[in-house]
Amino acid sequence: MNRKINYSIIIPHKNIPDLLKRCLASIPRREDVQIIVVDDNSDPDIVNFEQFPGLNDPFVEVVFTKEGRGLGYVLNVGMTKTVGKWVLIADADDFFNYCIHDILDEYVDSDEDIIFFKHNSVDSDMYTTTYRCTHFYPYVDSWLHSSPKADALLRYRFTSDWAKIMKTEFIKKNSILFDEVSIATDVTFSYLSGFYAGSIRADPRALYCTTIRKGSIRHKKKTIKNELDNLYVLCKRYRFCREHNISFYKNIQLAEFLIKIYRLDKSNFHKAKNIIVSLGFTSGEIIKLCIYDVLINIPKKILRKLFFHSLK
Repeated sequence: MNRKINYSIIIPHKNIPDLLKRCLASIPRREDVQIIVVDDNSDPDIVNFEQFPGLNDPFVEVVFTKEGRGLGYVLNVGMTKTVGKWVLIADADDFFNYCIHDILDEYVDSDEDIIFFKHNSVDSDMYTTTYRCTHFYPYVDSWLHSSPKADALLRYRFTSDWAKIMKTEFIKKNSILFDEVSIATDVTFSYLSGFYAGSIRADPRALYCTTIRKGSIRHKKKTIKNELDNLYVLCKRYRFCREHNISFYKNIQLAEFLIKIYRLDKSNFHKAKNIIVSLGFTSGEIIKLCIYDVLINIPKKILRKLFFHSLK
């Protein structure tokens, strides 16, 4: 590649080529933009690989993975391909809004390590307004109004990898990766990038449009693997925040998680225990967290039966 690249945009993809085309169409073709599509072993009965979106586009690099290891894996593969000063991430079923043209011009020489943006949300088919992830809006507004803790809210509560522009250098320097799990793949990446970033800022424009559609990860039925992976990610975040005196995550609703897992599949209850213990939690810490959980009204004898005997 002979072009000077300022921006690398990573798009993970699996089995939605038409929506990928829409996403690609929303990205300006510029000499300083590298577009990386990483396919997660799509089904050949669904995807025509000879006419794969972006395959013959000189601004798009298409990477086909065959391992089938999921979203976190393909995002990590995409990160190894980035050569730009900045990195952006987009889901294949979402797209960028037109203001991306101005934003890429304005921030190319910014001193910040992360720029956070607002977003809008629509139904993927009807384009009617939806309200996905609106809980991120106040974090941007808080920073724009110089509110107390505004900086920390963006760093540790904006737990999505989209609607932000990040310096590639500090991400690679600190070996920040995505968790290769079935759910919440971007949580660890988000709080670690927030932790290691130097200065940050927020912009009120909606750089990105998220969508809601049937068949997405968001709408799939929760499985025991989802619950175990979610437990792992949130316990990992809790442990990191405790170790670094980050006060946002004082509880992780362990009782709720463990009871849900116990009810879904009792045989996997010990897997949940092993996940928690592997992250450095002691039995005493686990019981203490359960006691302070939102389910504190559960009779103590049930807590003892579920936790004391299973976690000793």
